[in-house]
Parts: sequence; C-alpha cells; structure tokens
Amino acid sequence: MRRFQFRLERVLQWQLEVCQVKENDVRRSLSAVHGTEARIAQLEADSVAAEQDVLSQRALRAADLAALAQFRLRVAVEQKSLAALRAAQLRDLERARESLVAERRQLRLLEKLRGRALCAHAAAVDREAEELAAEAYASRWVSEIAANERH
Repeated sequence: MRRFQFRLERVLQWQLEVCQVKENDVRRSLSAVHGTEARIAQLEADSVAAEQDVLSQRALRAADLAALAQFRLRVAVEQKSLAALRAAQLRDLERARESLVAERRQLRLLEKLRGRALCAHAAAVDREAEELAAEAYASRWVSEIAANERH
C-alpha cells in the first residue's frame, strides 16, 4: 500500500501561510491602536501638566491665560483628530479580525478534510492487510489439504 498523501496538502500549507499573514495584520492593527491610545494619554497628561503649571503660578498674567486658552484649543483639535484616527484604526482592526476568523475557518475545514482522508486511508490499509492475511491463510490451507492428499 502506498503511503498517505493528502491531495490538498499544498492548499493546506497555503492556507496556513494566509492565516499567519492575517494574524500579523491583526497584530499590526492592534499595535497602531495602542500607539494612538498612548498618544491620546500623553496629550491628556501634557494638557493637565500645562494647566497645573499655569494655575500654580502666584501671579497670573493675561498673556499666560491667553496662551493656556490657545493651548487648550490646540489640544481639543488634536484630541478630536486622534479620536477619529483611533476610530478608523478600530474599524481596521475589526475588519482584520473578521478576515482572520474567516481564514481560520477555511483552515479548520481543510484540516478536517485531511483528517477524514487520513481515516479513509487507514481503513483502506487495514482492509488490504486483512485481504493479504486472508489470502495467506487460504493459500496455506490449500497447501495443507494438497499435502494431506498426497500422503
């Protein structure tokens, strides 16, 4: 009996590679989201620190308050921009995850097909072994009968 060979082995290997690419896409998207969240957190920390710095001064000048107001406006614009970027990155991450789930589903299907083919091959090998054993037994039995008749 020939050894087991899954006809779709190359397809299965290709699907494994596709899944690895999709996993890398998810990691990259997740990293981008974390980077943006870190930028948002840093912006908020800088904003709080600047406010504390200005408000902790003994003598507040109008120019300092105007600069703080201008800084707050820039921070608000930057926060809005970062929030929009984060939302887009989260959408990309969700699409990447959905794509990964679909590719993994394909991979599981191919693995299941491979398992079924392996079981069918094992059953065929067992049947062939049983047939060989039956032929050997029948041949021996016929030989013994022939030998008994000669004596």
